[in-house]
Amino acid sequence: MKTRHHLLFFLMLLLSLVILFISDDIRTLILDTTGIDSFGHIISFFILSWLLSSILKLPLLNIGICLIFYGALSEIGQYYLGFRNGEFRDFVADLIGIGLFMLLKWFAIVYGKRHSVPHYKQLK
Repeated sequence: MKTRHHLLFFLMLLLSLVILFISDDIRTLILDTTGIDSFGHIISFFILSWLLSSILKLPLLNIGICLIFYGALSEIGQYYLGFRNGEFRDFVADLIGIGLFMLLKWFAIVYGKRHSVPHYKQLK
């Protein structure tokens, strides 16, 4: 069952990338207005959240809190480095990636519990 979820995630990611690179209008809307850096932050923190949830099996709230602190500390560290730029917009992109994963995971938990009841018990 878990491999189906991972396969579905990768298929959705592949479909999103295909749509992104086929349509010029969508590509310019996403990449030019937000910047590829922010888009990369969203994707990377979404995948990082997914990996922590899948591999370490941490509670969803703990993952969110830890990654928010990690994103904030990494941007603060980049701000004080001479060759990197710590930007608030990158931190917001990190929050969007974390929030998107948490929202999708929460929907999967709620939807999975609602439909895990056997059919004969739903008829009563």
